[in-house]
Amino acid sequence: MTVETPSETKAIEFPDGIPGFPHLRRFALVEIVEDGAFQLLQSLEDEDVAMVVCVPWLFFPDYAPELAEDDREALGLERPEDAVVFCPVTLEPENDSVHLNLMGPFVVHRETLIGRQVVLADSDYPVRATVDLGGA
Repeated sequence: MTVETPSETKAIEFPDGIPGFPHLRRFALVEIVEDGAFQLLQSLEDEDVAMVVCVPWLFFPDYAPELAEDDREALGLERPEDAVVFCPVTLEPENDSVHLNLMGPFVVHRETLIGRQVVLADSDYPVRATVDLGGA
C-alpha cells in the first residue's frame, strides 16, 4: 500500500533500503508535533512502517560522527555540511526512558535526498545513548 503525502513532502531515497526493511526505499520525515524534537521516518511504500528519529545534537552536542569513505562516496558527500544526520530512537514507556542509536545514524545528502543508515563501527558511540529529558 502506498502512503499519500502532501505534495510538498520530499521523499528520501534509500537505494539499499534500511536494516530490517531492505525492500522499502522511499521515506519521508513527518513532524510528530510542530517544532518537536522527534520526527517519524515514514515509509511512503508501506504505511505500517515508521520509526521515531531525532537530530542527535539536540541531546548530544559533542556528537561528531566520522563517515567511512565508502559511505561518503555512496551518498556523494563532498563536505560535512552536505549531510543531514538523524538517529533512530528507542522509547521505553515502562520506565519513561528514551535512547538514541548514535552508532547507526541515518545520513542523507541535503540536495539529492539520497540516504543510508551507516554503522560507525570504529567509534565508541553507543547503540543506546540515554537521553536526559530534564524531568519532562
